[in-house]
Formats: sequence, structure tokens, C-alpha cells
Amino acid sequence: MPYFSTSRSTALRIALFGALPALLLIAAFAYLALGAERLEQHRVLIRQNNDIVFAAGAIEIAIQDAERGQRGFLLTDNPEYLKPYNVGIARITRAIGKLESLTSGELEQQRRILELQQSLSVKTDELARTLDVRRTQGREAAISVVNTNVGEDAMRQILQHIGEIIQAEETVREARLGQVTDTERKITLTSLVGSALALLVIALSALALYRSFLHARKSEEALQSTLDSVRVGVSAFDSNHRLMAWNQAFPTVARIPPGSVHVGQSLESIEQLKADGTLGEDLKALDQRARRGEKPLLVEHRRSDGSVIEIFHNPAPDGGFVTTFADVTDQRLSEAVQRQAQKMESLGQLTGGIAHDFNNLLTIIVGNLDLLRLRFVNDTKAARHVEMALMGADRGAKLTHQLLAFARKQPLEPRPVNLAQLLPDLTDMLRRTLGELIEIEVIGAPGLWNVSIDPHQFESAVLNLTINARDAMAEGGKLTLEMANVRLDDTYAAHHDEVKAGQYVVFGVTDTGAGMAPEIVARAFDPFFTTKGDGGTGLGLSMVFGFVKQSGGHVKIYSEPGHGTTIKLYLPRTNDEISESYDRVLTDDITGTETVLVVEDEEPVRVTVSALISGLGYRVLEASNGASALSILESNERIDLLFTDVIMPGPVSTRLLAQRARELRPMLKVLFTSGYTENTIVHNGRLDMDVQLISKPYGREQLALKLRSVLSQA
Repeated sequence: MPYFSTSRSTALRIALFGALPALLLIAAFAYLALGAERLEQHRVLIRQNNDIVFAAGAIEIAIQDAERGQRGFLLTDNPEYLKPYNVGIARITRAIGKLESLTSGELEQQRRILELQQSLSVKTDELARTLDVRRTQGREAAISVVNTNVGEDAMRQILQHIGEIIQAEETVREARLGQVTDTERKITLTSLVGSALALLVIALSALALYRSFLHARKSEEALQSTLDSVRVGVSAFDSNHRLMAWNQAFPTVARIPPGSVHVGQSLESIEQLKADGTLGEDLKALDQRARRGEKPLLVEHRRSDGSVIEIFHNPAPDGGFVTTFADVTDQRLSEAVQRQAQKMESLGQLTGGIAHDFNNLLTIIVGNLDLLRLRFVNDTKAARHVEMALMGADRGAKLTHQLLAFARKQPLEPRPVNLAQLLPDLTDMLRRTLGELIEIEVIGAPGLWNVSIDPHQFESAVLNLTINARDAMAEGGKLTLEMANVRLDDTYAAHHDEVKAGQYVVFGVTDTGAGMAPEIVARAFDPFFTTKGDGGTGLGLSMVFGFVKQSGGHVKIYSEPGHGTTIKLYLPRTNDEISESYDRVLTDDITGTETVLVVEDEEPVRVTVSALISGLGYRVLEASNGASALSILESNERIDLLFTDVIMPGPVSTRLLAQRARELRPMLKVLFTSGYTENTIVHNGRLDMDVQLISKPYGREQLALKLRSVLSQA
């Protein structure tokens, strides 16, 4: 049965007009010509209404773009954010000019536009003033200007004026559309009458009408074919709420058995057939709301299985309506994933910047405390205070390390490893750490692929996961560590941000603890979010998230209250072979007599580091920038190691300094230090080949071991 019904008596009814006098034919043609002229006039005015609405909307978009650019510049001091600001200001001027031109002669609209211009002037002045204050007085001063709410009040007035302008034009446009519909109806009626009068011979009239019928039938079939190719379900009901037309997608999206609907079927009957759709009384209520508001409605409905459909309801003037149903489940899921990724990226940038500043401060604090500890060897009380301060500084260093891990700014030293080889030693450590109340089960997989990761950071990530699992099993339980080879396909990758389809090794940590509610799972990786009260920093899972993402992997949480939690780390496979041990080589000899050139632009850091190194027996030379360091390197001074900060002000960058140093002294050792990952020696979160780095903050013993290790290399 066709989805659109065709009346076979149309030709017979129209043929009855063949007896009308020929005089009416002339009058009909004259009326048609006059009606066509009026119709064109209405269409010109409607296009003008649309142009005014578009111009007003362009002003709203432009001022929002300008404000977004201003906020971006205030937060980041990045000139790139001023591009949308400048473009938006320029577009406002053009759009205002167009509005004034289109509404010339309309006094009420001209008044509204004048009020809009006044509000725009206040808003643009506020935007420009905050940018000027940002450049001259700094971010805090600029934010204080924003907090006066002058711009916010102006923006509210701007949106109100634009809404009034658009509403006024839409009201006029709806009236004109009604006139167009009325004129078209009259023209159509007159055209039919004129066509009937034009047929003098009944046989020729019938033949022509039959041909018209065939053409109409083909048009209906073409329209039906077009509608059936659309994935959105389309349905049309008459004024008695009976189904008149639909496409093939309608029963599928609305979850109605396809063979159970027919032309003329009542809405109540369809309601009885639906499995989990939104029809019947819900659709009637939607129609009532739309008619009260005199405009179409767009709503969303979430089904019991979690799927989401978007319903667009468009009432017709005759009492009927057309309703479309679109399954937007995948779209909404993708939007949610994208919002989460953007949130995590923003948090990462913020935490990375904070960690950078704190690492420099902690380097000074830890270094000077180490120096003080040497002076108070015989003063037990003072030495105890120094040790307590060092403990606090060490906790601060661990926090900044976790922040950098979450921000994906920690310098990783990845190498090909096999998790099955790492796990025995790691499991022994976990049994000692978790205690006897926790049973640990390890499930391996034969032929486990290699992965390219920093093994020490992986151990830290697993330790964080297992400690969280232990805390979730306060009265004891079972912890399962599972490894397997998996392949994530294109479908999975399309629904998970930053995931590339391919081969992975999955490492799962499952506990039998209390589990987490969905709202807790959604925030589990947020830094400083914790459910442990004062007992946790909220950075454990954040560090795991950052490490896995920086390693090119993917993290997934499965949890249900009362049924435990599983966290899976997907690490990308590597075809490289394992070529070296993971063990660190330490030495008891931490002093030396070599000459070290210390290059550091911050004087407190440079003085502290120089004192630490000289206290280890080394001869120390100092330089505050790359140019000064080059002058010393070009001299006859003996220099065994160049110890330089990664970021150096001035024309001689750290990369250029290291390059020139090796050209001048091929046997010179180079050791970098930084509190933040930078592209100078780190790319894609991984240290460049043959680069030696000690991350800030570091203490005397850590620095001594690293210096000795670098100087002892062949």
C-alpha cells in the first residue's frame, strides 16, 4: 500500500468546469495576472523580513564572537584570541548598517535599532577597555573590570533588543506568509477553473487530466522515494489526528511494527502498537503546546533503554500536523565525549602551568633545606625541623609530579616492554603494600604483545589504581590484575575521543569493593576530586589518566555501586623488541672534582643549585643566560658538564646553546633540567634520543646521583 493516497476522482470533478462560459476564462486570466503580481510583492517583502532577521542574528553572533575572543585573550594572553574579537567588531558595524538600510521608513524598528546601537556601544567599549587594562595592568585588573557587570548588563540588553527586532519581523513575516498562502490558494483555484474553461472538448479535457494524473502520481512516487531515503522518521496527521502519510523510517524510529500502520489510522491506535516510542497523548500534548505558542516545537525524549530521539512537531493551519522523529543517541554521546575531552584538556593546561611555577619554587626550597641539613648535623632539634620541612617539600614535589602527569607534561622515557615480565616484581610489591586482607589474582594471556611505555611511570599508575581499590575494600576483598591483547575497531574509536583504531594491550584492575555511582565515575579523573574526605588529594586517578593519554592509550572505567570497579588501561602495541633492562643503576660515589657550568636565568635557583653542586666537591661556573654561557664555553676554562635549564631567555636558546657547546667541546656532557615539559628536548611527551634530564624539584642526593651518572658515561 502506498504511503500517500491519491484521489482517482480528481479528474472527473475538475472536468465538470468545462461547461463554464468562455467569458469567465478572460476574467480568470486577468485575475491570475493580478494575483501573480501581488504574490511577487509579498515574496519581496518576506525576503526583506528574512534579511532583517538574518542581519539581527549576525549582530548577536558577532558580539558573542567578540566577547569570546576577549575572554580568551584575558585568560591566556594569546593574541590569536583577538582575531575573533576584531572580526566580530567589524561585522557588527556592517550588520547595523544593513539593518538601518532594510528598515528605513519603519519607525518602530528604527527606534529598536537605535536602542540596540546604544547597548552595543556600551558593550564594545567595555570589551575594548578590558583588553587595554589587560595589556597595561595585567589579568587581575582586567578581570575586576569584567566583574563590574557592565558588559553583562549590556549584553543582556543587546540580546533583548535583538530579540525584539527579530520578533517584530517574524510577526510581520507570518502575516505576509498567510497572505501568500491565501493568494496562492486563490490563484490555484482560479487556475483550475481557467484550465477547465480552456478545454472545449470533453474528450481532450479528460485526456489532459488523465495525463496530469499520471504526472501527479509520478511526483508522489518521487516524493515518497525521497522521504524513504531520509533516516529521519516523517509522519503527517490530519485535523482528526489520523495518519495520512509517512516514510519507511517512521515505524523504525518510532518503534512501531512496519506492517501495522495504514492510511487513516488513528493516533490512539498507533499508540497501542508502539514499543517504546513517543506518540499518542504525548504527541497530542505537544500539538497543544505548539498551537498555544503558534510555532513549531523541537523536543527530546529519552527512552527507558537510554536512547534519545529528537521530535520536531510542526502544526498545520487546518488542524493537522507533521512530526518527525530522529534518533540522536550517537550524536548526543559524541557531544558528551567531546565536552569531557575539552574539559580535561583545559584542566590539564591549568594544572601544568601551576606545576611549572611550583617546581621552580620547590627547587629553591629543597636545595636550601639540604644545605641547612649539612650545617645542623650536630644540632638535633634544628635538624629535626629541617627534616620535617623536607618532608613537606617532598609531598609538594609529589603533588606537582601528579599534576604534570595529569596535564600530560611529564617527560616520559618510553621503551619496549612486556607487561607480563613486569608483573611478577610488581605483584610482590603490591602484596606488601596492600596487606593480607586483599587477595590478589593475576590473569595473564599467552603471547602478550609488547608496548612502548615508561615502565616506572606504569608502576606508579598501577600502584595508584591498587591503592584506590584497597580503599574501596575496607573489610578486605579480591583484586584481579588481568592482561590481554585486544583490537579496538573504527566503531569503538568513533565513540571515544582520542582513541585510534588498532591493536592494544589491555591491563585491567578489578576490585570487589563498594563501586561508584555514575556521577562519581563521570568525575573520577578530575584533579582534586576525591571521595576520601581529608584523606586524599584527588590526584591518583588524574595521574593515571594523564600517563595513559600521554602514552597514546585509552582509559575506561566500569563500575556499579555494590558490585566493585574495573579500570582498564589500553596501551598501544609496538613491534619493537625488548632490548634493555628496566633496572636503575646506582652508585655509592656521589661526589666529584669535575667542573660544571650552571646556566639558570632565575638567580635564587642558580645560587641554590651552585651551592649544592660545589658542596659535592665539584668546581662550579655560573651563567645567567645562553649568551653568557657561550662566552665561557669559548674561553680556555676547563668544563666537564653543561648543566642548563630547558627554557632560557635571550637570543641564545637552550637548543642552540647545547648545539654550539658540543661543536666547541665534542666530549662535553650535557644535563638538562626543567619543571615543565617543553618542545626543546621533549616531543609528543617523550624525551629526545640521548637526552639527559633531571626534573625539578630535586634534592642534593638526587642531583648528586644524576651528575655522577652523566659524568661517568663513556
